[in-house]
Amino acid sequence: MMGFSMYLFVLLPQLFLRFGLAENPSGFTSLTCGAPMGTSFLEKATNITYSSDAPYIDTGIGRSIKSSYQSKSEQQTWYLRSFPQSSRSCYTFNMTTGDKYLIRAIFFHGGYDTRPSTKFDLHLGPNKWATVSTAEETKSETFEIIHILATSRLQVCLVKTEDSTPFISAIELRKLTSKAYANESGSLQTFLRADIGSFSKQSLRYGSGVYGADVFDRIWLPYNSENWSQIRTDNSVDNDNGFKVAENVMATASVPTDPDAHMNISLTGLHQTSRFYVCLHFSEIQELNPNDTRELKVMYNGRLIIEPFKPISFYTRSFFRDELGPNANGQCTFSLQKTASSTLPPLLNAMEVYMVNSLSQNETDTKEVDTMINIKLSCGINKVDWQGDPCVPRDYMWSGVNCSYIDSEQPKIISLNLTTHGLTGEIQETISNLSSLQVLDFSNNSLIGPVPEFLAHMTSLKVINLSSNLLYGSIPTSLLDKVQRGLVSLSIEGNPGICSSASCATTNKKKTKKKTMVIASVAASIFLILVIVLVILKRRAKLGRYPSSDHDDNNLQQCNNQSSSSEMANNMFTYEYLAQATDNFSNVNFIGQGGFGYVHKGVLPDGTEVAIKQLKAGSGQGEREFRAEIEIISRVHHRHLVSLLGYCVIGTQRLLVYEFLPNKTLEFHLHEKRRPLDWSKRMKIASGAARGLAYLHEDCNPKTIHRDVKAANVLIDDSYEAKLADFGLAKCCLDNDTHVSTRIMGTCGYLAPEYASSGILSDKSDVFSFGVMLLELITGRRPVGKSHPFADEENIVDWAKPLMLQALNTGNYHGLVDPRLEKDFDISEIKRMVLCADACVQHSAKHRPKMSQIVRAFDKSISLDDLIQGVALGDITSYNLDGSSDYTSTEYKEDVKKFKRLVLESQTFGSSDLTSDNA
Repeated sequence: MMGFSMYLFVLLPQLFLRFGLAENPSGFTSLTCGAPMGTSFLEKATNITYSSDAPYIDTGIGRSIKSSYQSKSEQQTWYLRSFPQSSRSCYTFNMTTGDKYLIRAIFFHGGYDTRPSTKFDLHLGPNKWATVSTAEETKSETFEIIHILATSRLQVCLVKTEDSTPFISAIELRKLTSKAYANESGSLQTFLRADIGSFSKQSLRYGSGVYGADVFDRIWLPYNSENWSQIRTDNSVDNDNGFKVAENVMATASVPTDPDAHMNISLTGLHQTSRFYVCLHFSEIQELNPNDTRELKVMYNGRLIIEPFKPISFYTRSFFRDELGPNANGQCTFSLQKTASSTLPPLLNAMEVYMVNSLSQNETDTKEVDTMINIKLSCGINKVDWQGDPCVPRDYMWSGVNCSYIDSEQPKIISLNLTTHGLTGEIQETISNLSSLQVLDFSNNSLIGPVPEFLAHMTSLKVINLSSNLLYGSIPTSLLDKVQRGLVSLSIEGNPGICSSASCATTNKKKTKKKTMVIASVAASIFLILVIVLVILKRRAKLGRYPSSDHDDNNLQQCNNQSSSSEMANNMFTYEYLAQATDNFSNVNFIGQGGFGYVHKGVLPDGTEVAIKQLKAGSGQGEREFRAEIEIISRVHHRHLVSLLGYCVIGTQRLLVYEFLPNKTLEFHLHEKRRPLDWSKRMKIASGAARGLAYLHEDCNPKTIHRDVKAANVLIDDSYEAKLADFGLAKCCLDNDTHVSTRIMGTCGYLAPEYASSGILSDKSDVFSFGVMLLELITGRRPVGKSHPFADEENIVDWAKPLMLQALNTGNYHGLVDPRLEKDFDISEIKRMVLCADACVQHSAKHRPKMSQIVRAFDKSISLDDLIQGVALGDITSYNLDGSSDYTSTEYKEDVKKFKRLVLESQTFGSSDLTSDNA
């Protein structure tokens, strides 16, 4: 007799079809693997609804079988998920401990790639379930197992064992009753499930007939012998016992053609050490004459396993026998024999055979697994080997994790090393669930907040390494006490904000004094700003204001503070929704990292591509304040500004959903892409970015300072239109301090002199940064070098100032312009951009133009002389050319160094980028 897996996918289509979308029975989970997120359909052959597997796995690649095979196979196998990278890839299902499930895994290659011959292992949790081997793209493999859940989590894993790619087509979970298949040891792997005496050549399962379907969706395969005769009844057969065998299955049976013969069934393909369970189902489905009797017994390898009995008319009687195995000769023969008093031959309606799979490897403690999954999701850890159980099997233990293994006990995590993993946010208290943890290494990350008290109460913890993070505050007294007594080794160096308990009081006094001085300077600054504003308004009344050039009909723009707050509430996404859109923020969808956080590409169920930014933790704002700021940003709509589509708030996590621009950033095109931007594209990008910034400064309500204008924040669409990103984020992502000067913002190389020296920000600070970006477009150079943050390096303004003056005086721009352009540029346009850049990077903020003037200069609608506000070219420079300036290049560099140190010492740790190439 053939094994169970050899029958499946051969006996299609089914006899009967049901139409209309059906709701799956309770306890059914039916997944089509690799299908796009949101996929759902009714498979008419079974009347079962299937959905995408995406919510249950965060790795793998969705593929499709050849279209020529789709008409010959059920729809749930049209897709598949392959795993070319991971050594182990796992599906995770949250279940109820103690429940019993029939688990089915289906594999159909279908020619999705050129290597149909594959071999890999299938695991249930940490234990091997089966070896999957496919030789032809037209053949399928199906594996079933009946399993009682020892924990509240079920994991189905694909494990690479050879040089081939694991894949899976469908997963089906079917909840069983506790009375069915009451095995006391191990799980039961399906070897055979036979519909004896079936008059059909097709399999039977849930939804296969108008009536009599299998409520557990077991697949019954027709089986007959040439020595048997088939019988059937049209009467109803009662199947109401724990096994609930399909009524259609019980309505047919086989008997020996020779009424005096035995009914023998031999199993092949079993290993000599195999142990299996057999389940035999009987029902008398013939109307017996008064003098007729049917009585039989069942022998196995010559041994009586079922005492003589009489099948009951039209009622199902099931016999479950365990721990059977082959004899010394490998023989496995069941013999149904009539007794001496029986006038009729033996009868059999259905038969099931299950191999015992002990699944002996204990799973890691549930709390510890939950903790590790929480760390993985909340910290955005995308390690390819962080799949399945963290500790077992040992060959697949998660990197950075070490475990203890004691016989008959669950493995425990004793060491967790996540050094240099880009961790952000505060240290989570869930780590305390790792009750046996001895070593914790979170060094060289960006963790913020205080050193948590709970670390002192983890009794097994011996080594704590939190060095080189952004932690602040005092070390808990209880933890210091354990350190002083030699019970714990604590490494905390490289956290500028950390103080010992003794020194904190002094530090706080200094901070109070410093805040008083800041408040005084702020008040003076506000008074000065008000005076300047009055002067400007008076001047505008006389001379007229330079209008923004972005009021044409081609620009879609809106910045209305009267918009309904419910508008943004409707665009609030759940974390689970965004995790699904990004394959659980997988490495495949990782776009880049910037000052504010990490960005992943996502695809919403309707096919919309989005960019999802996970803000770095550390915001001092509550959820209400954050929502208020986001509502303001969401009202800003402009052709040259990246649109905010929605957001997510979960705990301390903040996520923003933006429109996705596929053509990357200006920084990429200038400094990383091999093929340089041509001059016309550079002009187009400069003009677009200027329009977006002018709109923020002068037409938006409330008016907005960008605070971090740089090439990495200029996104490019397919038409090379520029869109500014990250505007407005500084206020909603940093602390609640009300004065702009206390917020550490910006990227070194783009910093305006007044901000580097005093911390004062204005719209003219944005103008300076924009000028630096224009110099990048002109020269192709980075703002500063890429070495250590405190290195003395010539910045682009220092380098370009004398060359700009020379070029404007001589008309020769070749020493200034990006050599990759190979002199392929328009002289009049390059002159216009150089003049704009020179005007923008003036040292004195009051001598810099407004962005609307830059826009008009690009449009050739104002005189270029107006850009420098009556100051002769070269008289006022960012850093003096003749040594006569009051503010020298050296002083600027020293201020930038102070700025960098201020970032490191600040407890705000906002979104400052200390390198010139941060994306």
